[in-house]
Amino acid sequence: MPLLRDADRQGLRQQLEKLTTPVKLVFFTQALDCEYCGLTKQVLEEITSLTDKVQLQEYNFQVDKQAVFDYKIARVPAIAVVRMESPKLLITGSEKPVERDYGIRYYGVPAGFEFAALISDIMDVSSGDSGLSAQTKSILKQLQEPLHLQVFSTPT
Repeated sequence: MPLLRDADRQGLRQQLEKLTTPVKLVFFTQALDCEYCGLTKQVLEEITSLTDKVQLQEYNFQVDKQAVFDYKIARVPAIAVVRMESPKLLITGSEKPVERDYGIRYYGVPAGFEFAALISDIMDVSSGDSGLSAQTKSILKQLQEPLHLQVFSTPT
């Protein structure tokens, strides 16, 4: 049974039509001890069913250790939102898209307000624009060490 109502699905489809560059949702799951992995996968499948500009790639957190390391995943369910850019230089014409990973991760089910935030991030990653002002970008360039920013939300 679908999670989204028909009207919501249609509105989301219209929003996703505005995507400029394809996005890949890299989903990390596991079969045991993951209460919300199934629901998270269903949410992601509903999103990807609405557009060909968003694809889903699934990894098993317990088995696919290289992917866990590459994407720096700490727990499940997890979603990495990455941009799929065309190669800068085409030599053979069969080059695959290149991932651009901005480090955006979701842990848990993207439901409620988190669903809207996930859709917004998909849109931002597709456009390649953070929406930050020039002044903010200038200040961030002055950082001397990596910054790990986390946002926590809970249903109330």
